[in-house]
Amino acid sequence: MDYKIVKKANQKERYWAGGISKELYIFPDGSTINDPFNFRVSTATINPGEYKFSDFKGYKRLAVLLSGNVKLDIDGRDYFLEPYSHIFFSGDSHVNSYCDVACVDFNLIYKDNIELLNFQIIDYQFYGEPLSNKAINIYYNINKTKHLTVNKNEYILEPGDTLIACGNNFHIEGDGKGILLSLGIN
Repeated sequence: MDYKIVKKANQKERYWAGGISKELYIFPDGSTINDPFNFRVSTATINPGEYKFSDFKGYKRLAVLLSGNVKLDIDGRDYFLEPYSHIFFSGDSHVNSYCDVACVDFNLIYKDNIELLNFQIIDYQFYGEPLSNKAINIYYNINKTKHLTVNKNEYILEPGDTLIACGNNFHIEGDGKGILLSLGIN
């Protein structure tokens, strides 16, 4: 795969105890959340109330809150997230969420052999050149339509769309927030 764009309408939905998870990408291609996988990127709703997060023993996790406010109890310690704040934690941890209104978060679940080379929340145009051309680079468009060029092909990224690019030959134009990940596969 050189690159692909996952449109919001084509994301796989899965229910979890606290809402709905939408899979943006899972590697290797063809894996499922029930198989051994190297990494998975998703968004999830967190309904009001208290919910236990799914266990992912043997993985590391990153959660970025996109909307709402949530308290996470991670192994007995409280963390408070507001929009665009983030937290790294172990997939072995016991995690409960508490919120009064529905929230949405962005998630990365990844094995120890996967190196997170870059994580940024950006709100400006971005050229892929600073990223590793040997990595899988992921851009999740949070808000505002953006113009995207990949290998001289032009696309429009709507809010909720995701670019997965093997390499750094891409350019994203336009204002508005997005999450950029660069993952090295060993």
